[in-house]
Amino acid sequence: MSGHDPNPPRSFHTDERAISEVVAFILVFGIILSSVALLSVTGFQAMEDYQENEQLRNAERAMDALAENFNDVLQYSGIEERDSELSLREGTVTTGDGGTELNVSVDGTPITNRYGSEFYDPDTETVTLGEFRYAAGSETIAYDGGAVVREGETGSAVVRQPQVMCSPERDRAVISLVALNATERSIQSSDGLQFTMTPTDRTVEIIDVSEDVSIDVEESSAERAWEEGVLERNGWNNGVCDSVDEVLVTVVEATIEY
Repeated sequence: MSGHDPNPPRSFHTDERAISEVVAFILVFGIILSSVALLSVTGFQAMEDYQENEQLRNAERAMDALAENFNDVLQYSGIEERDSELSLREGTVTTGDGGTELNVSVDGTPITNRYGSEFYDPDTETVTLGEFRYAAGSETIAYDGGAVVREGETGSAVVRQPQVMCSPERDRAVISLVALNATERSIQSSDGLQFTMTPTDRTVEIIDVSEDVSIDVEESSAERAWEEGVLERNGWNNGVCDSVDEVLVTVVEATIEY
């Protein structure tokens, strides 16, 4: 008796195609999921990096504007105080009485031997510039004696030059520095913060030079920026300025509050 078999045997090729389609679906779906996960991670990282870079660029511009305002005390003796605002944007501002230390000498004699001041250390023969820096992540931007320097994992660079020049063609060197006396303090905020600089003392002297004027960076987290970005760029040969007849030294001591 002949009849139709309700369960005919399945073809091997049919089973193989079905398995291949399932495997292909799983592979495609896995690739899509992996791609989405990878793009999410890299995308979020790129966004975070961009946001941090923008934050630092904005802080750099703000610190540069702050330095331009604060540096007026080097030119005008009648200024009683200077105010400037800095938007922190979740960054941290740190102040203190440490910071960069410079040994400034005329004909081999440190200027610390000429003046009596808390900023001039006769034991180490250095001038301490004080600390005022903004930090976001691993990068910092600092107001350093009148300069603005940026420091990070790859090194340091000068954003604004201080008034430290060697000009043999004019037979003169100029050294103008702001030495800050600030309370050891750190603050983090998302808002803007106002800083007030108040000059407390001012030294201005023209010193005759018979041999040379030298500036040695004794201690600084931005040592390379000072040595290459400031001194070398402004005519100092390994920190030495010779062939000048005089040096104008201006040091303004100031407090900073916020």
